[in-house]
Amino acid sequence: MARIDRPRLDAATFPIVIDIQTRYDDIDMQGHVNNAAAIVILQEARAKFNVTAGLGLLLGDVRAMVAALNVEYAAQMHYPEPVQVHIGVLSLGRTSFTITQVARQNGRSALYAEVVMVIADANGPTALPTEIREAFQRLCLS
Repeated sequence: MARIDRPRLDAATFPIVIDIQTRYDDIDMQGHVNNAAAIVILQEARAKFNVTAGLGLLLGDVRAMVAALNVEYAAQMHYPEPVQVHIGVLSLGRTSFTITQVARQNGRSALYAEVVMVIADANGPTALPTEIREAFQRLCLS
């Protein structure tokens, strides 16, 4: 699996930033946010990204599913400070799109993620609807 291009993401301008509040339940015995809880933080941010991007309204009879998830841990996160998850679209394929996420706490990058989402209907993967393609072109990293 290819490494995530951290310098590129640290320098990027992201179209969407979502605040996620850490929870006491997120911490582990070492006193930092557990790696499994970090994945949930990224998932919650993706759900809010989908709402912000209007994905639910654009999908109609198709759905978006996670096909691949690559996460790199760069620094510890701590409770009770919130996490800012920066999200943008990296690429658009025929039946999928790839988003990237950088979770920052107190201005420091803690998580880097790339997520491949596949659009599917009852028969399996299907072409990205034009409305999604157009909406997501505006959400590409700059």
